[in-house]
Amino acid sequence: MLLAQLKKIFGEDAVPRGVLEDREPFELATAALLLELARADFSESSAEVQAIRHLLQKRFELTDEALDVLMVNAARRVDKAVSLHEFTHRLNRELPEEDKLAIVEMLWRVSHADGRIDKHEEQLVQRIAGLLHISDRDRVRLKLKVVVDR
Repeated sequence: MLLAQLKKIFGEDAVPRGVLEDREPFELATAALLLELARADFSESSAEVQAIRHLLQKRFELTDEALDVLMVNAARRVDKAVSLHEFTHRLNRELPEEDKLAIVEMLWRVSHADGRIDKHEEQLVQRIAGLLHISDRDRVRLKLKVVVDR
């Protein structure tokens, strides 16, 4: 009886879906992680934002308009997010390791965009890499690749 009343009030899907079940595009989850990283050192520098825009545009082959929309939507998601799991859960479950490694490399590139890697940024990359099941060895290898490439 109670279930029927709930269905009547809320429609057929009376049970709310969890955030981790959302089918957000990989592009949005990736952009959100990159924006979260840019905010990790409590100052979102223009160099970091430009790096994010460049990396997303290159990775996902976006037009300028699509990139603008993605950045706005990602910023909204980051503002509402409770946990990094909201962004990493589906990426970890559905992406091949090569794509997850590419995300970690993008994170390092954003963190190093201003010429240095802040300790808060380093800790956040470490947490995200762990959530994506990237080994410490691969995480450090990608960091060195980014720092040396600069």
